[in-house]
Amino acid sequence: MKNISGKKLVFIVLAVCAIIIIAWFAPLQKSKYVHIVSDVGISQGAAENNSNMETIKVHGTFWNDGNEIAKNLSGVVIYTDAAHNRVVRKNIPISGDLPPGKGSVMQFDSEYTREKTMPKTDVNITIQFDWTENGLSKTTLL
Repeated sequence: MKNISGKKLVFIVLAVCAIIIIAWFAPLQKSKYVHIVSDVGISQGAAENNSNMETIKVHGTFWNDGNEIAKNLSGVVIYTDAAHNRVVRKNIPISGDLPPGKGSVMQFDSEYTREKTMPKTDVNITIQFDWTENGLSKTTLL
């Protein structure tokens, strides 16, 4: 068996340590991205003064939990009313970009009024956010 000189041994030990350190810290590096998070409450079927009508109300908050700015953010609440064969889109008022972090929490309210159904039917609700991230158009549905 050949003897390894002291300089070669030190080099091998340092190389192994460097590989271990790089492997340890590599997963801790975050890639930059936008992550729109939302907390939404929905009430369906609130009776209006006119007993033939009901209102579906949506209240929500949203923020960017990522670490990149959501540029030109827009949002819409989509009401899909199968009983009345309707799809209604209501814009969420947003003022441009949404920076990362919970410090920029935004709120919205939206409602859809329709004739009551017998038996009671639900309206499906989807919330869509669109933005530009690193020059690419992105969409998320909630």
